[in-house]
Amino acid sequence: MFRKVIGTFGARIFCTLISFGIVIINSHEFGPSGLGTIGLFLLGVTILQNLTSFFGGPSLVYMLPRNNGFQLIFLSYIFNLLINILGTYLLFVLNLIPKEFVWHLFFSSIFFSLYYINSLVILSYEKIKIYNILSLIQIIIQLLLMVILLFLLHVKEISSFIYAYLFSHFLVALISIPYIWKDLKFNGFNNIFLLLKHMLSYGFIIQIANFAQLLNYRLSYYIIEFCSGRKALGLFDLGTKLSEAVWILPKSMATVQYARISNCKDNIAYAKKLSLAFLKLSFAFAFCATLFLVCLPAQWIAWIFGPEFMESKKLLYVLALGIVLFSCNIIVSHYFSSFGLYKINAIASLIGVIITAGLGISLIPWFSSKSYMDVILGVGGITSLSYISSFIYTFIRFIKHSHLKFKELWIDKKDILLLQTEIKKILRNHDKNKAI
Repeated sequence: MFRKVIGTFGARIFCTLISFGIVIINSHEFGPSGLGTIGLFLLGVTILQNLTSFFGGPSLVYMLPRNNGFQLIFLSYIFNLLINILGTYLLFVLNLIPKEFVWHLFFSSIFFSLYYINSLVILSYEKIKIYNILSLIQIIIQLLLMVILLFLLHVKEISSFIYAYLFSHFLVALISIPYIWKDLKFNGFNNIFLLLKHMLSYGFIIQIANFAQLLNYRLSYYIIEFCSGRKALGLFDLGTKLSEAVWILPKSMATVQYARISNCKDNIAYAKKLSLAFLKLSFAFAFCATLFLVCLPAQWIAWIFGPEFMESKKLLYVLALGIVLFSCNIIVSHYFSSFGLYKINAIASLIGVIITAGLGISLIPWFSSKSYMDVILGVGGITSLSYISSFIYTFIRFIKHSHLKFKELWIDKKDILLLQTEIKKILRNHDKNKAI
């Protein structure tokens, strides 16, 4: 179990380091305005991916052990194409994406969604190693292509990032296909419409949660661009990327947690024990990582990303508490997802987005008269408040559902000994494998 967590954590750290390498290149080559444009492009891809996930998506992990795998994946592919066509058109009409990259966005989203569906199937099979390898391949290829385009072919344009992003996802979508189809059997299309109904039922609830959470994360992007422009958005984007890097370990644990609990036949005692252990470790890691970021000198950020980005440091102070508590929310929300209780997560996300949208939109007239840093910090404060509110709700529900007692939340000697024992096992097995 812990080997899978650490393997996923290691993969995520490596991916995050490369991602920050890409951000560093982008910040130096394109500046805050260019980083803002890239942020809007990636937000468009994420919105489309969330829309396609209304049919299947993360609920595939829960549904695959219980339903016809071929039909599930077939329906996910079909609706991936249809929703991407409609979604891209709507984003274009509503002027929510850079218009010069509409077709790039469409194909990027198609390949990203295909890869995402395949990776969820692989996760459902608990092939964690393959899941991690594919994520590593994608980010490495993206970085290599960017380096080739920018520094060897001298294509000093934002399109260098976008083409690298598009092709890397196309490749991993292609590579992942054999890992899912070799275990599937075609048994016809009997009851496929009933399955579609179940997919929409599960997918709708979970994606309401995910889409609301996406708005909670990124509605602020549109508010900042509207009030202060692309430069301010670029500074905000870097600040959020730095702070959200704290979620590497919680997301790694949640990946394994979701797959394990979904396959443990609704064993609440086991789910509580596993989730509680992850929750404690998640909080400890997030607290230390956030403290490190807060103490990081602004001059270091300027040296790494460029002098124009020094002001992003101020955003870290505002987001700190929200980031720490939301790292715990990642674990708790996956506990409920593992039991198919998506409604709880949907309500938590809606609470967050109501705060973000309500305060953010109502304060637009005030933001319009303020400096761009006041806008960035104001929106950051609203974002942090929404994270805290979402966590409070899910945590209260977690206490009730698992019959958790507050004394169980303390990190005691047993927790430390358990972690030490598991790490020793991993290192021992690693040494054996090396010897062989």
